[in-house]
Amino acid sequence: MFSEYLLKLRASGKRHFTFKEIKQELGLSDSAARSGLYRLKKAIKVVSPVNGLYVIVPPEHQPYGCIPAEELVPIIMQHLKADYYVGLLSAAAFFGAAHQKPARFQVISNRRIKHSLEFGQVVIELVYKGSLDGLPTQDFVVSTGFLKVATPELIAIDLFKYPIRAAGISHIATVLSELVPSIDENRLVALAERLGEVCQLQRLGYVIEKIDVLEDENKKQEILNKLGWFLKDSDRPFVSLVPYMSRRGHQKCKKWRVIENTNFESDL
Repeated sequence: MFSEYLLKLRASGKRHFTFKEIKQELGLSDSAARSGLYRLKKAIKVVSPVNGLYVIVPPEHQPYGCIPAEELVPIIMQHLKADYYVGLLSAAAFFGAAHQKPARFQVISNRRIKHSLEFGQVVIELVYKGSLDGLPTQDFVVSTGFLKVATPELIAIDLFKYPIRAAGISHIATVLSELVPSIDENRLVALAERLGEVCQLQRLGYVIEKIDVLEDENKKQEILNKLGWFLKDSDRPFVSLVPYMSRRGHQKCKKWRVIENTNFESDL
């Protein structure tokens, strides 16, 4: 009965259903529905990422334990009526900055979900941000709809805002080596100023100046020129390159007003 129900849904183009829907459509009691869904989950024919929502796992994805994260995320967020965007290392991969495939699919949302979602080889890391209003994103088409992905400018700011989630400053430098050609320096400065994140431009300028940029060194210089012009008359306080390490006893870079409290090296 349950397997036939899944086949019927897939034939109609549906990829998910709710507990209420399966009860009504199959005429089941709560206990009968839960028992059947338990068997489907055990056989990895469905996953339940949030309470009451069930997502069908086709045979080709069952060895991985779930459909791909980029297909699952739009379903979850639509069900929760939550705003979100794919961010950090996962977003960078959409713009060709994927030196190493992230182990977790990173999603920033205004809905607080305390734990990662893990189904076999698919792991979704959720980062809470109170407001996503007006943050620039780009839609990518996936089989389950549209996936909202941070723009390169938002990625660059977030990498420094969440350095631990971005695997540390050396990994950030590696990602930037590939991401820089996709960044629009005017949009970057405007976004940082609007968000009150100008301190991230100080860190960004410091790091970009020290790394090699793949394919487009001219773009690197354009960004540095823009950041240097924007910050040149600023009497901003010095910021630590990484905020979670001690500021004491380290040299200061006067140009970018950055405390050089750690060393880093790009892998590229």
